[in-house]
Amino acid sequence: MKKIITIDGLASSGKSTLSRLLAKKLHWNWLSSGVLYRGFAYVGHKENLKTDEDYLAFIKSSQWRVDLTPEKSLFFYKNQDVTDKIYQEWVDDLSSTLSVRIRLREKLIPIQRDFYNSEKGLIIEGRDSGTVIFPEALLKIFLIAPEQTRAQRRAKDRKEDEKFILKSQKERDRRDQNRPFAPVKQPESSLVLSSEKYSPEEMMNQVYKEYQKVFSS
Repeated sequence: MKKIITIDGLASSGKSTLSRLLAKKLHWNWLSSGVLYRGFAYVGHKENLKTDEDYLAFIKSSQWRVDLTPEKSLFFYKNQDVTDKIYQEWVDDLSSTLSVRIRLREKLIPIQRDFYNSEKGLIIEGRDSGTVIFPEALLKIFLIAPEQTRAQRRAKDRKEDEKFILKSQKERDRRDQNRPFAPVKQPESSLVLSSEKYSPEEMMNQVYKEYQKVFSS
């Protein structure tokens, strides 16, 4: 029985907050798959990467790494922690365009799976964690929230204009839900939670109860 919990949902649906709380509760590792796409989008801009071959060559290099911490997934570029820099709206938009590149997504599947540690356990959050990366996970969560609520949340966190955030978010949602490979969708047998209806702590408690049932049986 693999100790894996997947958490999926659209942008700003509360995935990272819930993942962080669960990781602390369970003392598991947690991986934000989005940090990979954001990181490579940022690097692509810096390195002027254009083609799939450019990105695939960089991914094979030793110029990047991801470290897992209790607070967040950290992206390092040339041994420099650039995590704070990759959480900008322009990076999000660019990472969303990268996410539709099938060859890149296929390349990142085994990389994400390699973060699983059987001793530690893994919470992984993203867009396709429970449908593609770990479809065999025993506990899958899918978070939902209205687009306006998600845009307000993102604008507040990043101190950016809400109308600008909402516009870019709608385009990102469209790409994420309609890409030909690994589109965002509710995994089968997943627990659906509304991050508008419940607080992060309430969601964490619900997931923890489900965890106790699933992993003790």
